[in-house]
Amino acid sequence: MTDTDPGRWLLFAGVAAALLFFVVPTIEIFRRPAFDISRHAISMLSLGEGGWKMKAVFVVSGVLTLACAAGMLGVLGRGWAGFSALLLIGAYGVGLVLAGIYDAPAGLGFPAGTPLDQQPVMTREATLHSVAFMVAFSGLILACFALGTHFLLEEQFVLGVVSLIAGLGLPALIALGVAGKIAPGIAFYWAGMFAWLWLAVAAVHLTRAG
Repeated sequence: MTDTDPGRWLLFAGVAAALLFFVVPTIEIFRRPAFDISRHAISMLSLGEGGWKMKAVFVVSGVLTLACAAGMLGVLGRGWAGFSALLLIGAYGVGLVLAGIYDAPAGLGFPAGTPLDQQPVMTREATLHSVAFMVAFSGLILACFALGTHFLLEEQFVLGVVSLIAGLGLPALIALGVAGKIAPGIAFYWAGMFAWLWLAVAAVHLTRAG
C-alpha cells in the first residue's frame, strides 16, 4: 500500500475519532454544571444546554470509525480478518452514531435541575441509546479478539497480546462499574478511553503494516 492509497488515509480516520472523543468529553466533564463523573456516564453530556456538542461527537466519531473500518478491510484484504474488522469496527461506528441520535436517560441530578435522587428514566429513546451502547461496545470487544488473533497469527505478538488484554479488560471495567466496585461514571469513562486508545494504536499499526 502506497502513501497515496486511500485505504491508508481511511485508517487515520480512526485516530481522528479517538482524539475527538477524548478531547471534547474530557473538557465538557469539567465545564458542564452539575456533571459529576463519579455518578454520571459521559454519554449524559448529550443532555441539556450544550448537549449538542456531545451529540456531534458521537455522530462524527461514529462516521470516522466507519471510514476506519473500511480502511481496515482495504489493508487486511477480503479474508476473515478484513471482514471481521469491517463488521465489528463498523458495528462500533454504527452504535456511536445511534448513541448520538438517541438521548441517554436523565437522572441523578443531571442535567442541571434534575433531582439528585431521581433514577435514570428509561424512555423509549433512552432504551435505544442503551441498545446502541451495547452494540458499539460488543462490536469493539469482539474486534479486539478478532484482530488480536490476526496479529498473533501474523507473529505480531506484542499487539496481539495487547489486543486480547483489551478484549478482556474492557468488559471487566464495565462490569466493575455496573457492580459498583468502581464509580460507574469513572469505570465507563476509562473503558471508553482505553477502547479508543486500542483502536488508534491498531489503526496506526495497520498503516505501517500495509
